[in-house]
Amino acid sequence: MEPRGYSTSKNKPYWATVVQLGMLIMATNIAADSLQALEQSLGSAYAWTSWSNWGPCSRTCGGGVAVQERECLPRIQRADCPGVSRRYHECNTSPCSVGEELQDMRSEQCAAYDGRPFHGRFYSWVPYVDGNVPCMLNCRPVGQQFYASLGIVTDGTPCTKPGYRAICVKGVCKFADSNQYDLGSFKKRAYNFLKARNTSAFPG
Repeated sequence: MEPRGYSTSKNKPYWATVVQLGMLIMATNIAADSLQALEQSLGSAYAWTSWSNWGPCSRTCGGGVAVQERECLPRIQRADCPGVSRRYHECNTSPCSVGEELQDMRSEQCAAYDGRPFHGRFYSWVPYVDGNVPCMLNCRPVGQQFYASLGIVTDGTPCTKPGYRAICVKGVCKFADSNQYDLGSFKKRAYNFLKARNTSAFPG
């Protein structure tokens, strides 16, 4: 004797099996149609504007960053556009003149605070590089044992990523390439994959 509540096909009416099979086929067709409709609707759910012209370079020499932007125009409320809305490329990479090279970028940015009061006192500031936040402008007063975080560094300021040349963009340390490119904080395998395909465009 079978346990109560247990059912097998041998005691199930034939018509019930046919009905169940028909319902399964109908559900499968509905699911397939819904998926197809969803995929078709995605193409009309959003649109991008054209890319803007490249903005001005953040530096006149020694390597700066220019920005290009576009806008997402969702046709359905709260629909997100795939892709990136902002991309970057390095610009004005020619070496600075001898006079301009006397101060590196961080020294120059820290020195800009020399004439400003800090907690009621005036200091001469020099860079203090914190590897955990490489794109933060940390400066130390000369002769003092403390440092202050005075904002993010200027776009194009070199930062540290082991094995790569990198620069800061909007407060984030990003990989750099010697060609024209978009900067992206990719993992090493993604970077190597794109390089293998001989592309010079990287999403930011």
